[in-house]
Amino acid sequence: MKSLTYAVIGLTLLVVPVLASCAAPVSTTPGEETSSCVLCHTDKEMLKQTVTVVEEVKSEATSGEG
Repeated sequence: MKSLTYAVIGLTLLVVPVLASCAAPVSTTPGEETSSCVLCHTDKEMLKQTVTVVEEVKSEATSGEG
């Protein structure tokens, strides 16, 4: 009987955080349905401003004859 009680308590402790994390986030303003991440990652002008070119550095130890 004790192990059944522990199993029920354990499952309850596992289910509650999962259900709480699955709840839909509450929007602060009525018109704010889209995420700011989506807005930033789809704005072409902002992407052009923030783009950086990363040059690939080759080590002399790995280049050349081998």
